[in-house]
Amino acid sequence: MKRECKIIAGFLGIVLTLGCATQATVIDSRTDTEKIQIVGQIETAAPTEAVQMTAVPQASAAVSETDESNAVTPQPIVVSDPATPEPTAVPTEAPTEEPTEEPTAAPTPEPTAAPTPEPTATPEPNRSEAEQFCDVARSLLDTEYSRGGTKPETGFDPGGFVYYCLNKVGVKVRHKTSKGYSEYDVWQRVDSMDNLEPGDLCFFMTPGNDSVNCVAIYLGSGQMIYPSSGEGRVITNKITSKYWTEAFVFARRVF
Repeated sequence: MKRECKIIAGFLGIVLTLGCATQATVIDSRTDTEKIQIVGQIETAAPTEAVQMTAVPQASAAVSETDESNAVTPQPIVVSDPATPEPTAVPTEAPTEEPTEEPTAAPTPEPTAAPTPEPTATPEPNRSEAEQFCDVARSLLDTEYSRGGTKPETGFDPGGFVYYCLNKVGVKVRHKTSKGYSEYDVWQRVDSMDNLEPGDLCFFMTPGNDSVNCVAIYLGSGQMIYPSSGEGRVITNKITSKYWTEAFVFARRVF
């Protein structure tokens, strides 16, 4: 009986010691790194050596059972280093969509107006040799009269005037006097003034002469051109005047 009381007393002492130790020790697990502190301690009378030795095996068993039942699974302590800031999550920037350029409509070329052709002069119809002959004669108007002359530089007499104008239009003849051309029978003879045409050679015999002594080129519309000894130059005159009407002998048609 005594022995049993000692065992019980020793066991209670161990239990109290372990209980106080368990209650006295508090582990303050916080997020920062601090040491474990003992916040309280209860002193109890130590059991005698005999009691301790007797109770050790049973107490050890009891302690083992108590430790297994009261064992607390340690939780991992997350220690945060205040000096090392947690990385800030970089926001993922959504890719900016490049604006789609709308296709630029190609400008429609304005229709180019066709250039208006400049009015061109109506080409003159091919002028007859007779008309060309008259034009050459007109171009020599006011050229100096010169007896026996055949060129503009030296002047003309009636025979030399006809010779120059005929050669200018391609009629190759020898230089003759007015009477000489009147006798050139290869050209058609025209006896009436009413039948004259431009380019005809008109022959005259002026008062005081017994044969043809003057030749003129008929221009049409009653006009003729010739070198006048009285005027001293090439002139135009009316063939229908009394003087020339009375002096008219006949005409010859070269063209």
